[in-house]
Amino acid sequence: MQVTDLSEQYLEKILLELEDYQISHGSLLKIPRNLTDFESPVAIARPIGVSVVPTTFPRFHFQYALDIQVLFNELYISVAEDDLWLQTIIKKLGEVDQFAAKLWSIWECVRDEGETQQLRCGIFRSDYMLQDIRSRESTLQDEGNQRLINSALKQVEFNTYSCAGGAHANIVANMHRYLAGKGIHGVPIVNIPGNNAISSIVEALKAAHRAYGLPAEQTRQTAILMTVQPNNVNICDERAIEYALSECEPPVVLYRAEFSNEVIRKCSLGPHRELLFQPGTESKAVEVSVVYQRAGYDPHEYDQQGIDTRFMLERSRAIKCPSILSHIAGFKKVQQELTRPEILERFIPSEMVDKVRKTFMSQFPIDESEEGRRAQKIALNEQAAENYILKPSLEGGGHNIYGQDIAAFLQTVPRHKWSKYVLMEKIHPPLVYGVLISPMDTHRGPVVSELGVLGTCLWRRGEQPNGKTKILANAVAGWTFKTKPDDVTEMSVVKGYGCFDCPSLL
Repeated sequence: MQVTDLSEQYLEKILLELEDYQISHGSLLKIPRNLTDFESPVAIARPIGVSVVPTTFPRFHFQYALDIQVLFNELYISVAEDDLWLQTIIKKLGEVDQFAAKLWSIWECVRDEGETQQLRCGIFRSDYMLQDIRSRESTLQDEGNQRLINSALKQVEFNTYSCAGGAHANIVANMHRYLAGKGIHGVPIVNIPGNNAISSIVEALKAAHRAYGLPAEQTRQTAILMTVQPNNVNICDERAIEYALSECEPPVVLYRAEFSNEVIRKCSLGPHRELLFQPGTESKAVEVSVVYQRAGYDPHEYDQQGIDTRFMLERSRAIKCPSILSHIAGFKKVQQELTRPEILERFIPSEMVDKVRKTFMSQFPIDESEEGRRAQKIALNEQAAENYILKPSLEGGGHNIYGQDIAAFLQTVPRHKWSKYVLMEKIHPPLVYGVLISPMDTHRGPVVSELGVLGTCLWRRGEQPNGKTKILANAVAGWTFKTKPDDVTEMSVVKGYGCFDCPSLL
């Protein structure tokens, strides 16, 4: 059955199956009681936006993205541990970007005091779209899947901090495999890849927890601390990891604490800079083995209390996931610098460079360099800018400026602060037909998809300046797949732009 042939009656049958699966498996967004007008003594939740039928995606591009993830992990490990190179970028960026300046200042304080923990944990995600190398004037049907096959795989961004979506993607993949096994939506189950995102993330955190070793005092218990945001709607993506850790043998305990109020109130440093967390007023403090950051990526979180909180976490003996240098390595300005000639060769073997570089789109600074002035001319020309995106070094979705809106936006920003942005060539994906369902609407028509490949790693920073980094673990950790209507610019599912999906591999 073709997705375009679904009748309203048959679509309704699939929707009933989707709703039941999502409600039964926690594919939900929580609506905090203080954020709704609906009076209820209990919490309210709704299914997260999903595809009704898996969206077509080329198998060889999917596999290539999986195959190069360990190389991207290695690249960003190397970048994160080259603080002298990062300094040349971030110190300059910090002159116009207060957030970058705050984070780098925290690192300088930690560095000058001396680190007590050389181990680092990373949960990364590399996001890709397909670049249509043919004309987009033809219709969705006239060339069938040929335009997907003739596309190129291009990286949207690389994420090093609070990489979300793994649990949701895992559940949605399982859901579509379940429906395929029953023949409900007509997609062969062999075309739907399995996803091990939850178990992979759990294994990475468990390995870091074990690598931490014994507590400073033998009578203490060790546990993982997850920093979270207040009024969190995305708890199902976080709790699934927490619960899976509790089911390990032996169980690994994970505590949640809001950044920064609860963290600063419940945490303290022991005499050996071990991070102590007080779960409750009557309970004994536990020693934190791993700080798993799912908050602390937004500039508004870094008032003085936020700065003090992050400094305490970074200077502690706990393994950070990620470290502050790994956080900074994910800045868009750093990613732009990596597209420059001969930069990748600094970090990965020269024979591997082309495998990474072929996924890059062109990126440019918006500064007073010769290259930056050329980029300014493009950005200020509405017609030329139509093929570009303006990006700040922020996470969480909703921050990018697109096409013809760039020129007007830059006029609202003091010229000396333009250099906090990068100009990236826009990816033009081939359009495919899809069916999406969200609390806002049902969409049937042209869609574009974004593949995210998760990677996990554990490494040890060199003890001495210029010391050799030792990678202890480096693995692919499942994937995410999100799809949106073709006329929507952003992809964040939690913010309501896109939907979680699953590829039907072509």
